[in-house]
Amino acid sequence: MIPIRFAPRLLLWLFLFLTVPAAAQAPAEAGPGTAPEVRAVVFIATGCNACDELFDYVAPLLFERYGTRLELAAVDAGSAAGAGVYRALGEAGRAPVDEPVVRVGDRSLTGLDAIVAELGDGFEALAADPASARWPALPGLEALLPAGIEIVRERVAGAPSATLPAAQEHLLPARDRIANGLAVVVLVGMVLALLHALGRVRRPGRRTARTSTLVPLSLMAGLFISAYLAYTHITGTEAACGPIGSCNAVQQSEYAQLFDIPLGVLGVMGYTLLLLTWLVGRGLSPRGGGWRWVTWAVALAGVLFSLRLTALEPFVIGATCLWCLGSAIAMTTTLWLLSGETRRAADTM
Repeated sequence: MIPIRFAPRLLLWLFLFLTVPAAAQAPAEAGPGTAPEVRAVVFIATGCNACDELFDYVAPLLFERYGTRLELAAVDAGSAAGAGVYRALGEAGRAPVDEPVVRVGDRSLTGLDAIVAELGDGFEALAADPASARWPALPGLEALLPAGIEIVRERVAGAPSATLPAAQEHLLPARDRIANGLAVVVLVGMVLALLHALGRVRRPGRRTARTSTLVPLSLMAGLFISAYLAYTHITGTEAACGPIGSCNAVQQSEYAQLFDIPLGVLGVMGYTLLLLTWLVGRGLSPRGGGWRWVTWAVALAGVLFSLRLTALEPFVIGATCLWCLGSAIAMTTTLWLLSGETRRAADTM
């Protein structure tokens, strides 16, 4: 096992690895007296599931990140007054409102992906445009604004107001609280498994037939999960999330891709690389050999990456994807299994 004197340093390194990247992406929150720099109107309709996701997941994260710099007003495009304002959008207004449409200045954003991209990552660019600080010039909108702002404050946990606090964990839906709690449990288990795996790889071990069977099974499970998430992200299909968790909220968050590559695609690449290097290593060194350290190193990198995403889900995104947890468990299990035979491989060189 790892000497006790090294444990605090390792835990501190893991803490920095998990928190610094997230902190670097988040700009400082605005103070309570900051005037709105971006005012946006959200057109919604009854029966629009994507509209519910906007209020339940996307908008709370936007308000948590930008505070009073952002102000939203909701308008029901199905009402008589709201339909008139919605038709004034022109070309964008001809599409049926089966997903939210946001108007900022003279720009229309249709669908959650566009809203997340422009009001999330592109917020500073919008804030730099003076037109974004004014409500859109749409006939009949002014009379609907007071009620529209109140709708947002009632539906969105964390919407800025004089009486509502910032978003709190207890305001999340019960299914998200349960899933986020499960993510914390998985996160703690991953850290403990990582420490144990690092201890296993330091002492002599032995490769067994059982280990040789479990490694490919673990890799295939992770590959299947990653392929499914990649498919849903690329095609825009909603993932089957089960009774708890919000897979689609995670999939639509700004953390669902790295360098514009969906995490599901990166997962497919990672698990494929692990499987290929594991098979090649066994072929080149049937009785063990240092070449197998390549597979172990790739698995270690995968676990560290999975640790960061697992921490982001409950503590930053506010929603948890059970598929992502499954992939994290598969990657951690793979590293733990490889650690038991990699030491033996080095000893037989």
